[in-house]
Amino acid sequence: MDNTGPGETINVSVSRHRPGGGLIKRETAARSVSTVSHEFIAKQSPASNTLALVTLSPGANVAMGDPFGVTDQSSVSVRGLNQQEIGYIFEGAPMNDPDNYTPNSSEWVDSENMESVQLQQGAPDIEIPTVYSAGGTMNVRIRNPEYTRSGQVDVSYGSHQMNRQFLRYDTGEIGHTGLRAFASFSNLTSRAWRGPGRNLRRHMDFKAIKDWAPESYTSLSFTYNNENTAWYSTPSLAAWNKSGLGGGINLDGTYKFGDSNYYKGFQTNWTDYFLSSQSHLALTHKLSLDITPYFYHGSGNYPLGVYTIPTSGTYYDGTQPINGQLAGNTYSQDGNVAAKWDWYGRESYTGLNAALHYDSGINHLVAGAWYGYSDMNVSEPFSGLDEAGNVSSSLLKLTDGTVLNGWRYHTITQMVGLYVGDEVRLLNDRLHINVGFKEVMTARNGTLQQPGPQYAVGYNSAEPLPRMSISYKVNDNIQLFANATTSFRVPMGSAFYNQYNSPYDASLYQTANTHLKDEYSIAEELGARYHNNWVMGSVTLFNYNFVHHAINQYINAVPYFLDAGGMTSRGVDAELGFTPWHHFSPYVSAEYLYATNDNNITMGGVTYATKGKIATSAPRWMAAIGVQYDDGTFFGSVSMKYVDKEYGTFMNDERIPGHKQVDMMLGARTHDIGFFKKPSIRLNIVNLGDSHYLSGVYSTGPVAGTSSYYVAPSFACLATVSTGF
Repeated sequence: MDNTGPGETINVSVSRHRPGGGLIKRETAARSVSTVSHEFIAKQSPASNTLALVTLSPGANVAMGDPFGVTDQSSVSVRGLNQQEIGYIFEGAPMNDPDNYTPNSSEWVDSENMESVQLQQGAPDIEIPTVYSAGGTMNVRIRNPEYTRSGQVDVSYGSHQMNRQFLRYDTGEIGHTGLRAFASFSNLTSRAWRGPGRNLRRHMDFKAIKDWAPESYTSLSFTYNNENTAWYSTPSLAAWNKSGLGGGINLDGTYKFGDSNYYKGFQTNWTDYFLSSQSHLALTHKLSLDITPYFYHGSGNYPLGVYTIPTSGTYYDGTQPINGQLAGNTYSQDGNVAAKWDWYGRESYTGLNAALHYDSGINHLVAGAWYGYSDMNVSEPFSGLDEAGNVSSSLLKLTDGTVLNGWRYHTITQMVGLYVGDEVRLLNDRLHINVGFKEVMTARNGTLQQPGPQYAVGYNSAEPLPRMSISYKVNDNIQLFANATTSFRVPMGSAFYNQYNSPYDASLYQTANTHLKDEYSIAEELGARYHNNWVMGSVTLFNYNFVHHAINQYINAVPYFLDAGGMTSRGVDAELGFTPWHHFSPYVSAEYLYATNDNNITMGGVTYATKGKIATSAPRWMAAIGVQYDDGTFFGSVSMKYVDKEYGTFMNDERIPGHKQVDMMLGARTHDIGFFKKPSIRLNIVNLGDSHYLSGVYSTGPVAGTSSYYVAPSFACLATVSTGF
């Protein structure tokens, strides 16, 4: 829902006249782009996170870990590239985790406040501030505040004791100042959809906009998120084939000493807040400036499991032996104490992106700069468990008060990007030729804060990123385009540090890989778009060539950070959306993908003949169909996504079968009832056929038996009552 000007009245209802029901919009960029708009988002499960919303888009292979998108145990791969190779942008700011590059998208924004989710399957726009986008970009925008004072209330209840409340209030334009704002709060509780455990999420969103002139504005966005979420096991294929959804793959609900599968050892707690200010300033009728400062801070834990720790004869901080015993332990047996082991992070990143645009009519010039700074502190402490399995609020310490730690490091990364581009418009604006160049420099410095031979680490790189595109408007209905672009991703920071097997012994658990290089991609696309009053669609042929393709996997609990050499990915994407006909809005998308490894891979001293093998998480075929209905009173939708078989190992000797899932939504809305504006009720149904399957690869191994997988959520439904005021 877009705001178009002062005095406009906006209700909770959304446009019902867009092709595909909000799953497709008209694009003009000379590259592949798919946009999911608020019209579609507003009718999905209220707890949906960003990844779930692009499931039907071409090229997106989404594996959800829970039915409603509450946790971050989910993943997306695009054209055979996993989610750690995709750049995530939220309100103009990069949102990849600075340590492992995952998106953590459940934390960003409530779905009621999302304006759009845009998936750029190819290389990112030249102005995008990221060093993580070798495999595409996902861009999320918050809805603007309304021009008139209003509000929205949602109450939801459903499967797995899912209970959620949402409240949003819009101030409208304050006086005649050109300033408007909204604030919202949501609260969610549920139990785990399989196995024991509960989820709790509290979230706040805020956005204010000041209009300076018809073409100038400044916005300020703020989000806050606090969540405690259950953890779901990711079984091997053999375990899944043996147990299915049975208890054999789930965490244990009761505790016995030495049980490493106890659910309270896997609870996650994370708190973060985010600030971004986007300004567009029309300096003259030809010259404009876009500037975006941003800041993010997050802290909390991700679980490593339950362990038994010897009270003496062990090591802390890597190679340092413990002289004496652990202090203050309430429950031990045979000289061992039960403890929960956590990865604990405290991270922040800040930056500024600015671009100057000059439009002469024939030429559109852009020149800009981006500076980013991230600060990452990681430790792996232990918390004791009592006899009942409750986790202590205090950490395990030595008799001198030193905290027992498995790993500690601190990484600071600085990024500078300089870019310039020119778009030439010819033949009465029918032919657009765009050339650009971007140089991104990265400096990473860190310290391993443990005794041992390694202390300081450093990494520096500079990547030239040329690009070129051309588009031609054949007529009012047909556009042709082609591009050649480059992108890259820096190696993960944690790859540069030794990791020891403490507290058990002083041996190396992970050997630092200080020889990694930036992953670099060269991509070409050739596409066509068509639209008229009834239909809108596109088809895109693509080809990627990667060098220094990065592999970051945990295999049998041992981490590997590898340069896998080359990778090739090529195929075709297509999508088609229809303008509502008798209130029905169909949408279809499809992808054919052929992605292969170009080199053999050496892991753990063994070289595997992976050259020419199909890449993991790269299904040959994907297809989706969605049909929506909305006559103003009754509305609904049904969608189906099909994903072909996926290899889970580099040697292609283990794979999960293809699968399909059907989701449904039914709803009704009424006219205003006194104070209530357009009250509605809807039912969102996930996995209508209750299909049981593995939805994607969680961790990739070289050969059969070394990989693990996401388990698709079973049937679930959520009822939501919503009204404006």
